[in-house]
Amino acid sequence: MKIIQSLDYYIVERLRTSRRYLRACGYPRPIDTVELVEIVEKDNSAESTALNWLEQGNNVGLMSESGMPGVADPGSKVVKMAHKAGIQVMPLVGPSSIFMALAASGLNGQNFQFHGYLPIKENDLRKKLKQLESESIKYNKTQIFIETPYRNNRMLSFCKNVLDKASTLGVALDITGSNEKIIVKTLQDWKKYPNELEKLPAIFMIGK
Repeated sequence: MKIIQSLDYYIVERLRTSRRYLRACGYPRPIDTVELVEIVEKDNSAESTALNWLEQGNNVGLMSESGMPGVADPGSKVVKMAHKAGIQVMPLVGPSSIFMALAASGLNGQNFQFHGYLPIKENDLRKKLKQLESESIKYNKTQIFIETPYRNNRMLSFCKNVLDKASTLGVALDITGSNEKIIVKTLQDWKKYPNELEKLPAIFMIGK
């Protein structure tokens, strides 16, 4: 918290919520004095601005909306730029929805793989799910992936139709949020569960 309150320069995912978060952290100076630059996809202005600030001798924070910056969240290009420039990067303690979901799932935390988003097209998605399940069984590996909230129920339906009834599927919704829900069942039991997942950030996990 002391580091957050000491910084005057931030690269952020969203300007409005970042200002709100700084206020909630008890930021000691007027919020309008903080320099905030929003990360824009396919635009390197955030990296250029961060490098300029750093070269002037300032410390710069990287803030994401949810989870840990750079881990299934924007910001990795800024961090890579800092390393290339020989600038020290210091991670702060904070939540990573991926690891929190895994820890709360009871699935194998010794051998796991994160895949980000799976294919959208139906045939490609079916093949990918079967591939992940096969590797999960063969290597006792937990397979982790995410989905856009409005497609949560579509993903659940595909999993129920494609995966073997003996496999286990974990779904972690809104980790650390007010609507947090973590459900872990075999596919046989999931088939009895309605496709009624909320439109919230979700982590899906396939395991044994």
